Amino acid sequence: MSSTPVVQPGILHPGMDDNRAGACHVLNLGDRLRMYYWGSGKNGNVILSAEAPVDHPNSWKGCGGCLLAAQAGSPHNSNGPSFPFVIKIDEKLWYMYFCAWGISHNGKLPNTTNLAISKDAGLTWEYYPHNPIIPLNTPWDKEATGSVSVIKRNNEFWMYYTAIGEYFPKPDGVKTGHGDIIPRVCICLAKSKDGISWEKYDKPVLTPRGFNADPYEYINSKPFVLADEGGYRMWFSSFGYAYRIQEAVSKDGINWEYVTSKADSYLGIGPAGAFDDKARSYACVIKQENIYHMWYTGNGFGQTGIGYALGIIS
Repeated sequence: MSSTPVVQPGILHPGMDDNRAGACHVLNLGDRLRMYYWGSGKNGNVILSAEAPVDHPNSWKGCGGCLLAAQAGSPHNSNGPSFPFVIKIDEKLWYMYFCAWGISHNGKLPNTTNLAISKDAGLTWEYYPHNPIIPLNTPWDKEATGSVSVIKRNNEFWMYYTAIGEYFPKPDGVKTGHGDIIPRVCICLAKSKDGISWEKYDKPVLTPRGFNADPYEYINSKPFVLADEGGYRMWFSSFGYAYRIQEAVSKDGINWEYVTSKADSYLGIGPAGAFDDKARSYACVIKQENIYHMWYTGNGFGQTGIGYALGIIS
């Protein structure tokens, strides 16, 4: 694990990411890596990018200006975009799925899943005109949807997305990060032929485990799914009273098994005083030969920056 953030707020894009740099998605472009990330600064929530040589994966340099910002007057994106996930449709046409922030009502999270489109290989982006792309119309996502991970399976796109189905009173004796009324947040699945129109699977694929996790777990969010030998791996953010990164595995991409029930037994947190000594979340992973490269978010949902970890298959 990195002892300091590899992307620190206010360094790559001064003024645009002074308050937050986190929730990144990293793509391997062959000779270089490109990172898309959630920044916050003088213009509120924005999407920014940076690049690094593939053989120096944390020599990041900002790519310039803001890629996406808030849409004034929009009911779903008036407070701006976050949690970018980018997938290549072809050499030039790329899609970015992101979590938009609208106007909060009654303290509930005002999030929806949206799309932006690039026709120049991810350099510039325009909002899709018919956002949001995932309707809030099932019992498990009727309150909100958010961050995603998208994989290609044969001739389909599979989207794993964060969903809020309800808010409920916290159980007696439970410590939470959201007060006495808490959200139940799960990970759901939708499928698409074109990456724009989606058909939902008929139930969530990863649900919080309540008292079957340690501590009490009411959020499973921000999935990152990677096809691997023998099936699939999902890194997700588990929440009891603070975020931890955990893992689930699957042979078919639908039925998942948790790797551990204890929040701190997978990656845990950094030492006291470190940028990630309270929380680690929002994992993104690239596998190169026998090495897994992971970028993750530290304390305060990116207020302390982005960290890095290596996993090596011996």
